[in-house]
Amino acid sequence: MFSVVIPLYNKQESIYNTIKSVLNQTYTNFEIVLVNDGSTDNSLEVVEKIIDPRIRIIDKPNGGVSSARNKGIEEATKEWIAFLDGDDLWKENHLEEYNKAIINNKNLNWLFSGYTSRNSIKEYNFIYHKKGVLENIFVDLLNGIKIHTSAVCINKSLYIKYKDLYFTEGINNSEDREVWYKLCCIDQSPYYINKSLSIYTLDNINSLTRTNQNLFFLTMLDRLKNYIKLINCHDRKILVSIIYKINKIALYNRWDKTKKEEYLNNEYFNKYERKFLKIVPKKIYIEYVKKYN
Repeated sequence: MFSVVIPLYNKQESIYNTIKSVLNQTYTNFEIVLVNDGSTDNSLEVVEKIIDPRIRIIDKPNGGVSSARNKGIEEATKEWIAFLDGDDLWKENHLEEYNKAIINNKNLNWLFSGYTSRNSIKEYNFIYHKKGVLENIFVDLLNGIKIHTSAVCINKSLYIKYKDLYFTEGINNSEDREVWYKLCCIDQSPYYINKSLSIYTLDNINSLTRTNQNLFFLTMLDRLKNYIKLINCHDRKILVSIIYKINKIALYNRWDKTKKEEYLNNEYFNKYERKFLKIVPKKIYIEYVKKYN
């Protein structure tokens, strides 16, 4: 039924618990496709000590988290692909709840659930108020529904029909959101389970997607151009507004955290400068250019 795709890169401290959270599932018809993306620590050794015939280890040179996920998708043999990052956890009824939803709702293309975000101090539950087949995912995104990688499950047939639904390689941020937005354009009525069934761990600093980040998120609309054509004008406006809102938050956060010269010298900043001006107040931008130009 399920192929659980886990990308692995330098997660020796967390990968054991991640895999055990899958092996402890109350629903047992699954395989684990673990893609070791050239780990340089003891991650692979930790995995190899776990003996279970449902675990398949794919070893490849380092290519980034998108490359690892894509390899896992290609190697998956089951009908449904469920994603799980190497520092996240599943609650024991995760796959059981997904299986129930699939059995009771024919013709589903994808589904996802609520989740818990956890750091060393607090936990935050992200559970949307609706449940079941959603009428319009774009309206729900506007109203606050969250899509998290380790909570997404996709019918593998979509990857046969849509060849560019795979994760974009060569970028290290927004590649997961890109896939979720494409899914929303393909099918606006996924199934939502309004329970927290996975745990997103915030403390791991080794994540492939949290180091050396560039401004790739500014190219999101260009990467979605073939999919935006699939949706109506109303939904298109909602999606664009959501993307701009996320970009605004990301840019403001990076404003304080990065070297300011990065913006003026960055190819994506220069290419999307007009869009940037719509997001950042012009007065701030002018002061910024005077100081760093």
